[in-house]
Amino acid sequence: MSETVDLVVIGGGIIGCAVVQHAAQLLPPSTRILLLDRGPIAGATSGSCMGHLMVTPDSAQEYAFSKTSVDLWRDLQAEEGGFDYNPTGALYLADDPADEALFAVLQAQFAEHGDRAEFLPPDRLRDLEPGLAADLPGALFYPGDGVVLPMLACGAMLRVAQRHNANVQIRSHCAVVGFERAGDRLTGVRTDRGVVHCADVVVATGVWAPELAELAGVPRLPIYPRAGNLAITGHHNSPVRTQLLEISYLRFAHGAAKVDPTRTDDPGGHAVNVQPQSNGGCLIGSTRQFRGMDKTLNRALLHRSLLRAQRYVPDLAQAPILRTWVGLRPYSLDKHPLIGPWPTLRGLWLAAGHEGLGITLSPITGRLLAQQLLGQPTDIDHTPYLPARFLR
Repeated sequence: MSETVDLVVIGGGIIGCAVVQHAAQLLPPSTRILLLDRGPIAGATSGSCMGHLMVTPDSAQEYAFSKTSVDLWRDLQAEEGGFDYNPTGALYLADDPADEALFAVLQAQFAEHGDRAEFLPPDRLRDLEPGLAADLPGALFYPGDGVVLPMLACGAMLRVAQRHNANVQIRSHCAVVGFERAGDRLTGVRTDRGVVHCADVVVATGVWAPELAELAGVPRLPIYPRAGNLAITGHHNSPVRTQLLEISYLRFAHGAAKVDPTRTDDPGGHAVNVQPQSNGGCLIGSTRQFRGMDKTLNRALLHRSLLRAQRYVPDLAQAPILRTWVGLRPYSLDKHPLIGPWPTLRGLWLAAGHEGLGITLSPITGRLLAQQLLGQPTDIDHTPYLPARFLR
């Protein structure tokens, strides 16, 4: 079988679905767009992750990147909904004096961007969240964060795409096995069902992006799997209503890794991230560990993570754990995702390497990629995320 389309997007997770949505919204409605995934839509990382929407104020660039994306999530909720969007806000917690000092630092960072986070002393903190431990010194509350259910969000993005463009096709359980090239130009993809001729291909396959890029004849991309162990409680058992983040999570999750990501003997680490779910359950993380593609549950590391969560929310000790599992985050070597064209192979575009912020950043990633495909000015500066930086 052979067919021709204009744009192929490989990867039916949250990033690929966002690319399809924004391409369908921005490109001419005659554009033929095909989404391919070797398994079900949202069947890999996007079906085994936390769903936090998190504004990161580390720098003006990162604030614009994350804040614009969270705003786009609100737009998607207004237009489509159906993905359990919950604007919980976030409480940053600490119980160590060194970490408590970070409250003022984070508050000042938000203020630099004209945004506001509020320090809540112990009495006001427990007015907001009475289930927190009584001895906490207070917390920093930022109202702009939220929670979504990523699997449902993928569906919402694709519904919007097909409403804007009747030429959007979704083909799950269709594996890409190779690429068609003419010199330095990509001309199509080979799947287990036949060849698809196209002008442009977007690889949005997360931890599998290096494998796909190599199939296209591109050097292996610097994206590495970083495992996370998660647990979820029974329905109607969440003692909290706000997303909880140990303030050291910022350093642990979003700083540069102190371990060589190519190692498989990383002992791992953890910092609390607790998210209330729409069904009344509670999703508990977050651990990080480099160990290749191994998805075996690290029971010891998860146990330490659960005990740490109970330190902040004592009633979690009585909440029944329904399920535990492991997801793989796509960690980019310089901590920035790759969004844009691969400069030595025309027609190849990348959207991968978001580590633990893939859910947050998926809408802006889709929009930046679609705007580059069109040759339009981008909503924010996209140059820090161009893949060409790894060829310098």
